[in-house]
Parts: sequence; C-alpha cells; structure tokens
Amino acid sequence: MKKIFSIIVLTIVMSGCSDSFLIRQPEDTLAPGVFFNTPDDIKTGVIAVYQGLQYNFAVNSLPNILGQMSDDGTYYDGSWDVINTFYKNSSNSAYGNWNALYKMIVNANNIIDIADKYKPSGNNEAVVVKAYRGEACFLRALAYFYLVRLWGDVPKVVERLNDPGSVLGIGRTPVNDIYMKVIIPDLEYAFANCYKKGDAALANEGARATKGAALTILGKVYLTLNNHAKAAETLKKLIVDKEAGTYSLLSDFSKIWLPSNKFNSESVFEVNYNRAAGSPSFYFRNMTMNTAWFSNNSMGLNMKTPNGQFTGEKNLMDEFVAYKEWTRYKVTVDSGFTYGRDIVPFPLKLMPPIKEVNQYDNIGTDYNYMITRYADALLMYAEALMVLGQKDVAATYINQVRARVNMAPITAADLNIEWILHERRMELAFEGHRYFDLVRTGKAIEYISRVLIGKNRYQPVELRKDPIEAYQLLLPIPIGEIEKDQSLTQNPGY
Repeated sequence: MKKIFSIIVLTIVMSGCSDSFLIRQPEDTLAPGVFFNTPDDIKTGVIAVYQGLQYNFAVNSLPNILGQMSDDGTYYDGSWDVINTFYKNSSNSAYGNWNALYKMIVNANNIIDIADKYKPSGNNEAVVVKAYRGEACFLRALAYFYLVRLWGDVPKVVERLNDPGSVLGIGRTPVNDIYMKVIIPDLEYAFANCYKKGDAALANEGARATKGAALTILGKVYLTLNNHAKAAETLKKLIVDKEAGTYSLLSDFSKIWLPSNKFNSESVFEVNYNRAAGSPSFYFRNMTMNTAWFSNNSMGLNMKTPNGQFTGEKNLMDEFVAYKEWTRYKVTVDSGFTYGRDIVPFPLKLMPPIKEVNQYDNIGTDYNYMITRYADALLMYAEALMVLGQKDVAATYINQVRARVNMAPITAADLNIEWILHERRMELAFEGHRYFDLVRTGKAIEYISRVLIGKNRYQPVELRKDPIEAYQLLLPIPIGEIEKDQSLTQNPGY
C-alpha cells in the first residue's frame, strides 16, 4: 500500500491554453519548496491529475479489460485469457490500474487541500480556484467510481498525505461509504463549481471536466446504486433543464470519434491524446491480432507491434444483424477476416480505418478515448424513467438516439430492461459501458455465460461448461498490497 500513497502531486510546465492542455507528460514528483501561489500554479497541479487518465484508458488498460469481461469482445490469439473466460485467480488483479487510479486520487487530494488553503484576491479569482477544485473532485470521484465497481470495498483516502505510511492499517472501506462520503459529494461539488461546456474559460481546453461531465457520471452513479429517482432528477438537469450547457447528438454517427472532431457537441468527457505534443494514443493495438496474422491475412496489413488480441464476439454481431442495425454495425465492427477456419471481426470505434492502421504502428494516433457522451446520458435517463413507470416519456429519449441511425421508433410497450440493454449495446459497444451495465442490472452472469458456454462462437471452442461464478464479477485485491498492509483482506473466492 505504501507504494500507492508515496506518490506526491505531479506537476508540469504548461505553455499557454492550447490543445496541449492535459496531454503533456509531467514529472512524477514535486520537489520540496515548490509552492502554489497563483491560480495558474493550481491549474498546473490539476493538469497533472488528468494525466493519470491517459494511462488508465491506454492500450492494454481499462477498456481492454472491460471489453473482454463483457459479452461484446473476446481475447483471441490462439489461446484464451482468464479475464475473458472468468477463471481469474488472485494474480489477475489489474495491479497497474489499481496503482494508476490511486495515483490520481492522491494527486487530487493534494490539489484539493491546496485549493482549500488558497486565499483568492477577489471574487473572480475565487471562481477560478473553485473550478479547479471542482475538476480535482471530479477526477477523484471518477477514479473511486472505477475502483469500487472493479474491486468492491477499497481503502478510502481523501486527505493530503504528509506521511504516506499513515494510510497503512486503515483497511477497506465499504462500497456504500465510498459512494456516500466521497463519490457523490465530489460530483455534486464539481457540478456546482466547474464550468459549463462552451464557457469562454474553457476555450481550447475541451478535455477539462465540466458541469455536464459531473451530472452524467453522477447519474450513472445513481443508476449503479439502483436509485432511479435520483438518477432521473440528476440527468434531467443535464437533458431537460440545460443547467450544464447545451449538448446534442451529432447527425452522423460515424464522425463522433474522429480526431478532427474532438470535443464535439455530443462529447461529455473524453481523454485527450495528441501525437504532436508527445502524447499519442496506441489504443488501436487493443484491436489487432498477432504479427503473423496481420502480415499474412487477406487485408494486406503489416503491423509490427500488435498486442491487444481484442476482437468482436459473434453474439454481438448476430445482434446487429438480427435487428438490422446496419449503420451502427458498420461503424462499430467490421465483418471479420478469415484466418483458417475462424472469422475474426475487428472493433472499429476509436481507431483509424483498418487499412490505414499500419502507418500509425510506431507513431500512434490522435484518437481520444470518450468516457461518456450525450447518447449515454439520454439512454440512462430513459432507463431511469422506465423504471419509475414513465415509459412513454422514456421512449422519446431512446427514439432520439435511434432516429440518428435511421432506426424505427419504439413505443412504451417495447420497453423493459432487456430492451434498454439492447439499445445501449447497439449504441455504446466497445466504449467501456457494457460490462458495468450488465453487472448493475443483475444480468452479467446470464448474458456473459451464454457466450462462454457451448460453441456458439466464430472460434469453435467451448470456453466454459458452467456459468461464471458470482465472485468473479470483482477483480481480486492486488496481492502486493495485501502483503504490505495486513489490514487489507482479499475478495471472497480468491
């Protein structure tokens, strides 16, 4: 545990307010004697908190884990991965993400403490400092939100640590306490104090957290807690009352993720990557096969460094076809190339066209990772309204999303949780939502097991003979942390 919390605030030197915001690589420590004397100093520290997002949403990181654990994607390079098949043991803990998320938390704690002690020179400066504090609160809440959904009870650390060793022995805090005492208050503060999308203060800095980002994640938190009334109340502020600025769906589904279209009207919160500024994305490597397959397959590619082995499930592609979801299908996943007797489909979102991938092999791309967008918020709002018995109204928000991709409208009679999950899958596949959607709705074991049992796959291999076990829905606590801190217990089953 000491390793996690020994990291003190990251800092970088920021040059101007340009697209380089949130993409420069910071140093890993703050030298003694560095002080925060101006709002710009505080801003520099906040930028460093954002940097942790680039690790957590990079190649072979959270999106890869979440995709494999869902029924959308699978690991395939001639072998099978225990994350994908839910045969995890205590060593399969995603330790790197645990550390990176806590690094974000520790650095956010430091900035929050600094902002609390800062004495602004006037009202305008006070607004600016509160906005930076709000962003730090948002990032801390987001980090904890991933931690509790992936590992369950986790250590709660919300104070600045002058002595990193002071956290040893605090044990694991119950999930509900993390939600009620950290995540929800942090997101409420962020909503109250961050800027709105489109505010002049955010000019050329679209990667910063906004009121809309806070409301959208808070709505997702309340859905996760099965508090549909609070979820509807929260998302109404975003969608109906426009309290966070104006968001809208792009007319062209295929243009949402293009580097030339970053921070568009549909974007709520995305992780910024910029090759020219020294922070490229290699996310596309998640979606590629091994070198031999790439150099010899019929597509003529010649990737030298693929390492993700992350491909689409037949179950997902069958659902696109069964519902004639041609627009979302063509943008989400290709039809698959044949390797031997296997069909291997490639996810397409968040990556260059397949035939162009090899030119980015060593230099990376400018594709951002979109953590959430307006369509996600609309579908969450519809889900909350449906559960509250307002199916007619719920259908109107789903139909906004469907109309964009030329799908026929649905009626209130069509709505149930299975339809909600279907609509979210068609719209949001490979965007990091599916696994959490299945878990929070109680459908994870049923839906995921059905793609693992039997040979209903492109690759004629039976991955399991029985349903996945409930304890496997959480990752194990990293063994290295338990060895350093005996107050940390392991998740049941591991």
